Amino acid sequence: MVTDMSLLSEDAPESARNAGLGYRYRYWRGTSGRRYLFTAIPSESLADFRSVIVIHAEPMAEGRLRARAVYAIGDEGESDPARPNRAPGDKVFVHLLAATEEDRRQAIADLSAAPVRLAA
Repeated sequence: MVTDMSLLSEDAPESARNAGLGYRYRYWRGTSGRRYLFTAIPSESLADFRSVIVIHAEPMAEGRLRARAVYAIGDEGESDPARPNRAPGDKVFVHLLAATEEDRRQAIADLSAAPVRLAA
């Protein structure tokens, strides 16, 4: 698990914005330049997810989001006792496209090392 991130979100996919659903999706870009698509979920639904990467993000004044924590939930569900509590106002996002534990580990490493990106 990685906390105290300086990783900033990018825009939602154009198709989601055009459909009025931009608030539901965000791209986050890793150090490699790869973009990862995350879906916003209600925080109370998090326990229902398996095999995902999670970002807890705080809203920024300019409408972007800053990651506070990035971690994985494995095939068996949440098992990390160090998982951060969601801060008031945080948004919770999940990445559903990392198929294996190794894929999730690599994506988290990529996202964790990403510098602050000020341009959208």
